[in-house]
Amino acid sequence: MRRVDLGGVAIDAGAFDELVRRLAADVDAGTPHHHVSMNAAKWVALLHDESLRLAVGEATSVGADGAPVSRAAGTPRVPGIELAEALLRLAPGRGWRVALLGARPEVVARVEALLRHRGVDVVLARDGMVREDEERAVAEAVAASGAQLVLLALGTPKAELFARRWGPTMGAALAMGVGGSFDVWSGHARRAPGWALAWGLEGAWRWLGAPRSRFGRAVLGPALFLLHQARGTRIPVTAGRPSPR
Repeated sequence: MRRVDLGGVAIDAGAFDELVRRLAADVDAGTPHHHVSMNAAKWVALLHDESLRLAVGEATSVGADGAPVSRAAGTPRVPGIELAEALLRLAPGRGWRVALLGARPEVVARVEALLRHRGVDVVLARDGMVREDEERAVAEAVAASGAQLVLLALGTPKAELFARRWGPTMGAALAMGVGGSFDVWSGHARRAPGWALAWGLEGAWRWLGAPRSRFGRAVLGPALFLLHQARGTRIPVTAGRPSPR
């Protein structure tokens, strides 16, 4: 799959359906794969977070999640929530075992129930209240469950760092962060409407109904991203992406 350089970050330039097929093939084959959804706020965070740079640099694939990144890179949008939904639609027919990790207890329980109702084989569901000293036990529980697809609703950078650190222990074919997807699927949050997605205003739309503490992530992050793109800022090189297969 062709990659595009976005200020030092390699973005996979394939269409949405192409990436779905690639990820599905890796799950079927049991090939280890860590997918990262790159949005504007995450790109800005890479400037100051070396651990996150390592996780993104070593990821198998990186998709353009959000209009600002998609437009700057000149690549198709691959929203993480839609990518996860596409994979979950395939899961029953392909017999994939799925693990859910993240969000509040009542949220992940609701998502588990909804997915089971749709025929998804959810083999593990755990909330995101995971202390650092509990991470190994959680990863070992994922391994014991036999999960092939692990959805991490832990937020950035925790999801990326968890996938990098514990991917080999979990033994799942595909691990991917899904941000606030569990909240949306469970009905505890609403996704931005189509017009906001098209104009790259998803963050601003979320902020209107979010606590003040989310201002930086929802609004300031995209604004800083556009400023850095205009200046030609580049992310410090920490690690290289694997070569395309």
